[in-house]
Amino acid sequence: MFKKISFLSLLLGLLIAPSAYAHFHYKINSTAALQANDKKQLQAIAMSWVYDENVSGILLRSGQPLNELAKGIMDDLSQLNYFTRLTLNGKTITTKKVTHYTLKKIVQNKKNLLKLSFVLPLKSPLYLQGNTLGIIHTDPGASASLFYRNTNHLITGPIFSSFCKPDVKAVKDFKNGEAPEIVSVNCKS
Repeated sequence: MFKKISFLSLLLGLLIAPSAYAHFHYKINSTAALQANDKKQLQAIAMSWVYDENVSGILLRSGQPLNELAKGIMDDLSQLNYFTRLTLNGKTITTKKVTHYTLKKIVQNKKNLLKLSFVLPLKSPLYLQGNTLGIIHTDPGASASLFYRNTNHLITGPIFSSFCKPDVKAVKDFKNGEAPEIVSVNCKS
């Protein structure tokens, strides 16, 4: 009988044994798109994460169907707040549990990678005019680092693009477990 294995257990089991006690670290290339409701309020952020070649390979070799892997990943991420803290003018925004997600195998630069897409809903919609939205990604286990690389991966969409400007700044000499970038969306009144 096939036993269900959680995402983090799978990674730890497959990586710790061969590397003895070396700490495993991986990268996720991120994209975020702001989603608005009819009142032009931010109601959710659609995120897309492309796992690096090592993690993608480990997960693909696990033999689990992608839908089972996705469920395991999201179950684990829900316990870790999806590696994400959202702020509005420095104050934490409460989010709800992710219910919409997919995991797909993609090919980028001739590499087989996994792409996790999900929608992170806000508990209450927010007006962005005159405010700054912060997106902070940290992994408490210090294994994953999430990168946007540039503002092309921070999509404000048709509602917010007229008054919001995304900004991504690299953090020099960040440590594992810390946010490698300062990601913000500055919105005019």
